[in-house]
Amino acid sequence: MKKENIKVLRETLIKELKEYKEGEGKEHIYLNINKKLLHDILFEKGKIAIPDDLWKLLDLSNVSFDGIDIRNIDFTGSIGAEINPQKIAGNKSLWYTKLTDVKIVGTFDSVNIAGADFTGSRGAVINPQTIACKSLYKTKLTDVEIDGTFDGVDVVGADFTGSKGAVINPQTIYEKDLNGTKLADTEIKGSFDGVLVVEADFTGSRGAVINPQKICRKDLSRTKLTDVEINGTFGGVNVEYTDFTGSRGAKINPQTISGKSLRGTKLTDAKINGSLGGANVENTNFTGSKEAKMTFVDAERAKELGAYLTDVEIIETNDRLEKELKERQKIEDKIVKTFQKQLKK
Repeated sequence: MKKENIKVLRETLIKELKEYKEGEGKEHIYLNINKKLLHDILFEKGKIAIPDDLWKLLDLSNVSFDGIDIRNIDFTGSIGAEINPQKIAGNKSLWYTKLTDVKIVGTFDSVNIAGADFTGSRGAVINPQTIACKSLYKTKLTDVEIDGTFDGVDVVGADFTGSKGAVINPQTIYEKDLNGTKLADTEIKGSFDGVLVVEADFTGSRGAVINPQKICRKDLSRTKLTDVEINGTFGGVNVEYTDFTGSRGAKINPQTISGKSLRGTKLTDAKINGSLGGANVENTNFTGSKEAKMTFVDAERAKELGAYLTDVEIIETNDRLEKELKERQKIEDKIVKTFQKQLKK
């Protein structure tokens, strides 16, 4: 059929689908027409030629995505879509494709899945050793079965939540880098010596044991340590914005951590094993911490810095500054009461 006629049919289909959507049609539409003709209407130059909110109204059971570029396409809400990763265009790329409601019917050998989201897909079995560039960079692996090792694989920013079969040795992943990786539903077999764990989330992982002295750059900043066993001290370690909730064995001396800074740190389940005097506690959350103690003066300053002092013991002292602060507080309270009286007049 001539291109001009195909274009007319496509425009007609778009018009009909718009009216169907505006009429709040809810059922997916099955177009019982010649498969090649349907292919020519839906696709042009190897790409989907119908607006995203409209082609997903169609039942895609009789549609082939072979030779089609589906990079950065969102299949959520579609029905009947089957994809063979070996036959898609874009050099077999699923770059940032969202595969919800898609059935996978092929392997991922040499397929680029960086940034892909498999949540809600069916049938995906991935061998990390055979994917393109061994890269799982920012890939969301929910509903994926892992069948292979991660030796030399880039897992930066990957999300393993809801995956099956992932066993990770931090020593053998690409560049020992777990920056931003979510390790839920993974089994950890290996040490973290020299491994970068900044912004990693260990919630739901199994077997993670970390010595803060041996990780890369002694940096635990922005790391979520739920389900991690701590086996070592924090001398010189960066713990800014670290979340210790659900960790085991963390004993922190604020005087010896990097920069004496607990800024933004959530200290639930951590034991404070030293003085907080002079430590940076801006936006620090002590809820659920153990043995944290502060003088009245330090506590007042901490509140001004946005610290949450639940579970902090306030120590009464005869410190001169404490007395001055209390006197200043009395004066401030008196001034406020005076203003309130004046406002009532």
